Amino acid sequence: MYLAVAVETKVGPSRKQDYKIWYLEISGGGKVQSIGVKTKEELLASIFENYKLTKKTNWRCFQKDREKSTPIEIFDFIAMNAGQNTHFGNLPTLSEFQGTLHALQTNLELKSIA
Repeated sequence: MYLAVAVETKVGPSRKQDYKIWYLEISGGGKVQSIGVKTKEELLASIFENYKLTKKTNWRCFQKDREKSTPIEIFDFIAMNAGQNTHFGNLPTLSEFQGTLHALQTNLELKSIA
């Protein structure tokens, strides 16, 4: 399973829809296996591929205004304008998520390198 935890958007009005999603890959036992970053296009490809293979997206999203994660469904992308999604507007920014990591005293720092 994958858990989207933060969004990193590009600066400028023409690049507003150009974002990256930071995510955790979670094992069946609930342990974090890896941390990764996907572009919007890569995320969509992963969602469609997972759905094609398993009839589930295997993606969840931990929004900043919620106490529980919610599934990311294919219809979330179809129902919105191209490039928009109801989940990612409510994801914490990378710096907000880093603040959460500091509060948990994890000694883990996430930074964009490109």
